[in-house]
Amino acid sequence: MLSVGLVGLPNAGKSTLFNLMTQRSVPAENFPFTTIDPNDGIVEVPDVRVKQLSDLVAAEREVYAAIEFRDIAGLIKNAHKGEGLGNQFLSHIKEVDLILLVVRCFENQTIIHVENRVHPADDEEILLAELILADEKMMQSALVKLEKEAKKDPKSAEKMALASEILAHLSKLHPAREIITQDPEIAHWRKSLNLLSDKQILKLGNINHGGTNVEYSSDFDLDILLESDVADMTVVDREEFGAPAESGLDRLIRACFDKLGLATYFTAGVKEARAWTFEKGWKAPQCAGVIHTDFEKKYIKSEIIAFEDFISLGGRKGSIEKGKMRQEGKEYEMKDGDVVEFIIGK
Repeated sequence: MLSVGLVGLPNAGKSTLFNLMTQRSVPAENFPFTTIDPNDGIVEVPDVRVKQLSDLVAAEREVYAAIEFRDIAGLIKNAHKGEGLGNQFLSHIKEVDLILLVVRCFENQTIIHVENRVHPADDEEILLAELILADEKMMQSALVKLEKEAKKDPKSAEKMALASEILAHLSKLHPAREIITQDPEIAHWRKSLNLLSDKQILKLGNINHGGTNVEYSSDFDLDILLESDVADMTVVDREEFGAPAESGLDRLIRACFDKLGLATYFTAGVKEARAWTFEKGWKAPQCAGVIHTDFEKKYIKSEIIAFEDFISLGGRKGSIEKGKMRQEGKEYEMKDGDVVEFIIGK
């Protein structure tokens, strides 16, 4: 299961957001370094299609796609040098697939800011610089190791060339992800380095709808305090309270799912209506392997109906009668929303 790490300065709103997402009780008090060990939670990906399928086939249960969220303690300037609780938490970031950068945008004198000011663009700069500077130290060590192993590794010259290029890029405070690697073997080696600035980032601005906010160019804005206040309200009550009918958390979870490069196919039967997660670009046998590893090895073909056809034509029987069920082989690239039955050999 792919994971999302919540990263930010102390008191940016990470732990409150994590609590809302996972409904787990983790500390979120108003002082730095409350979170010491990373807290993990598995979160369902909201998807109305699962309920629609379930209602149509009268399934006994519904199973949603899921991703893991990890609450990582706050970074501060010079964390790469070990300040605050830096190095410990930089290592925790290595373990996630996507960084959700939580940046505070609102003014509030009662909530401590570790830099004693509210300037989200500067906060982002601090956070990204710490990731890059940590990578720079790691790449310096990697180069030393490559030089020692040069005679044993036929690919050492290419690896050293790439490492030097990345190191030069990092030294200018540019992220490693901007350097593209073409050779599959070298790309595999690079992935094993697990550079922090190679990871995808989704920037979240924590705003206050009723207060003063500092302008910030984010990928996603969310009033975490408002979401906390309306978390248990009905849609009607949310609207009366002035909150959007659709939960901001639901939209954020889906945004993370999409940023991870994930998509969903469905199976639907009397026992369950289920969303299965696959990486965009996967072919049918790989997707079958999500259900069971043997399915990928023994895959024969897929019987596929587009979600919209499945619903509008009353399910599998109606879709077949209208010629909307098609058979696909091993080279078929699965599409988000496909309703599937896999044909597996013995």
